[in-house]
Amino acid sequence: MNLSWKNRLGVVTGNTLEYYDIAVFAAISPFIINILSTNGYSDAGMLVWGMFGLRFLLRPFGGLIIGKIADHSGKKTALIITSSLTGLSTLSMALLPLNSEYIAFYLLALQMVQAFSFGGEFPTIINYLMNNSPKVQHARTGSMIVASSIAGVILSLLIVSILQTILSEQEMQSYGWRIPLLIGALNIVVSFWFRFKLPDEINPSVKSNARIKANTLWVKLFSISVTGGAVFYIQNLASSIMSKSTNIPYFSLLNSTFLFVLVIFAGYVTDQLSTTRQTYIKGCLTGVVLYFPLYWLLTNSPLTVSILSMGAITLISAFILTNLASVLADVAKNRTVQLGISYNIALSIFGGLTPLIVEISTSYSASLIGLYAAACTLPGLCATYLHSQQSTPIGRIYSAN
Repeated sequence: MNLSWKNRLGVVTGNTLEYYDIAVFAAISPFIINILSTNGYSDAGMLVWGMFGLRFLLRPFGGLIIGKIADHSGKKTALIITSSLTGLSTLSMALLPLNSEYIAFYLLALQMVQAFSFGGEFPTIINYLMNNSPKVQHARTGSMIVASSIAGVILSLLIVSILQTILSEQEMQSYGWRIPLLIGALNIVVSFWFRFKLPDEINPSVKSNARIKANTLWVKLFSISVTGGAVFYIQNLASSIMSKSTNIPYFSLLNSTFLFVLVIFAGYVTDQLSTTRQTYIKGCLTGVVLYFPLYWLLTNSPLTVSILSMGAITLISAFILTNLASVLADVAKNRTVQLGISYNIALSIFGGLTPLIVEISTSYSASLIGLYAAACTLPGLCATYLHSQQSTPIGRIYSAN
């Protein structure tokens, strides 16, 4: 079965809103902190970011349970469940009473529901799209996944910024913070509109006949996910921390927008000139060599050189992230449970720690972020190269589709 571009767009639209629902909590965090402070919580800032970190712990369980649903009942069913869970939890956050003494508990519980949902969402999308798309379109399909994720982050930043322009500080604190959450509840509509119309897989539980040792599979998937998670979080969610170390105005928004454009470009170029696996390996190798000097130039140079360095960093990251989904699907061979657990454990560690590492690095020298990025690129490079030496060509894996 090959999905149409319309169906693929329906799948990634839900992913946009999933990322929006996660990113919008960070965007409205100053207002949440004030609400908690008003309710008597001391050190509300630490509490809010503690919630953000704790929710990563539930993601592997989402990868396990929703992955089982995806493998045995179909990925369409799993995707409807994830959109519904995320949409309902976001709507619930928007309607929380401000004067409740248990508001911190409610926020944490709803954040955990979102984390559980997203733990199953992304791995399911990867297997569903990659195993049901022609090989010659894998990079462009992968670029849609990444671009939709970035779009969710950008959308959250834009909506909160627009509201802050329109509404006064008092109005934002009183009710304005609820509006971005109400918009995020559109995930409920997505689950019963776009995703309900998706075609079912003929036999979702069929695995590749290729033999693979279980421990090798877990290590490969984890290593590749470490690279993807670190690169994505440095480029997006940690860019606001980096902005104070650059001379580039509106760095966070520009960085994410530039990445959005370049992943689409990288998808087209890869499908035309190379394969996803080869391009991913070359992208990782380039990152290992160039990330550190480019980050040094980004944070220690005049504006023009800084912008060029940002462009080079983003281009490397775009080629890595664009081909990540295809490489993961190639290794996982339609095993959503294994992909979900490995991917989410890697994200729980490196997604949760990356903003902290970036913060610590900038306190010494922001160029150290490049050293961290290069180090995190090595696991994905090694795992993918070894896999390419041990497995059949990627085209044969999907020939049955």
